[in-house]
Parts: sequence; structure tokens; C-alpha cells
Amino acid sequence: MEFVISVTGDPVSALGALQAVMKDDDTFIAVAAGSEKLDGLLDICISAGASRTYRLMDEDFKGSDTWALARIYAAFVGKYSPEMEIMIFSRYSSVLPMLAHLIGVQQFCYVTEIGRDAEGIFVTQDYGDERRKCRVPRGSVISLKEDADFSYEDRSSSISKIEIVDREGLELAKMSVGFPGSRVFAREVC
Repeated sequence: MEFVISVTGDPVSALGALQAVMKDDDTFIAVAAGSEKLDGLLDICISAGASRTYRLMDEDFKGSDTWALARIYAAFVGKYSPEMEIMIFSRYSSVLPMLAHLIGVQQFCYVTEIGRDAEGIFVTQDYGDERRKCRVPRGSVISLKEDADFSYEDRSSSISKIEIVDREGLELAKMSVGFPGSRVFAREVC
């Protein structure tokens, strides 16, 4: 199975959660959308064993709101990991429900526990006043609760390099990303 981790902040807990469900023959890829400032975080994913590592960046991506960013991630999943088992984010973002909608999968937010048994992957969602234990269908998008604490193992065995993927590499039209692809219909610079 192949898993995807999206680096939206410190990836340590997400890596730990991922390693908790991975078996020996499973692989994972890491992806981040943004500037070279994210390369250090992607390097942590490489040290944890990422088989492939991508940074999504293009001048046309600048000004992307959550809708345009969800479209960028959806294009990435469609082209680079269409058979992913799950995509895990280190924290909740309003991009998640839009991404789940665009790729036609379920989302699971505020995850504090994750596991895998003979029936597949399961998570516990913690809403503060309510906890839910759920089965996670293949292809789902998961985000961890902010205070979730999973430790990861540094495997230092990956030879993955960070590949930069631009708008054309994702096969996105210019009008689908950045300010032109956002839901903003007017902008005033003050």
C-alpha cells in the first residue's frame, strides 16, 4: 500500500501516525505546497523513509485560497498517487473538506488515535465532548488533532530527493490556481 503525508507544519506526529499503520512492504510519499522553506520539513520525511518527496510550487500558485489549494492537492493525488491508501495531514485545515470533495473520498478530522487490523485502518476522532471510533475507507483524507502526539522512528534509509512540481507538471490550467482560480471575486489592495 502507498500512503501520502502532506506537510502543512511539523510532520513528526503525522509521521508517527503513518508509521503506526504501515507494514514492511508499504511505502509513503511526502508532499508540501509552498516555497523552499518547506524543504527542511520534507527532509524529516525523507529521514523517516519517504520513497518519493514532492514540493508543489509555481509562481501561478501565489494567491491561492483554500479552494485553489485543494485543487492543487487534488491534481497531485490524481497524477502522483491515484491509488493511495490514505492521505494524512499533521493538522486540520479548511482545505481538507474541499480536497475530500474534489477527489470523492471521506475526511476524518481531529484524529487522536490510528491503527490497522485485519479489516483495515481505523481512527478515533476527538471532538472534545465526543469521541468517535471509525473505519477509514481507502483513499480517505485524515487530519490529526493539534495536540495529538505520535512519535516516529528515524529510518535514515531513504534516498528520496525533493522533486519540484509546478502547475504544468500537475496539468493544471493557469486560471484554475492562484488568485484567478480562487473563489474571490474582488480584491482591494490597501
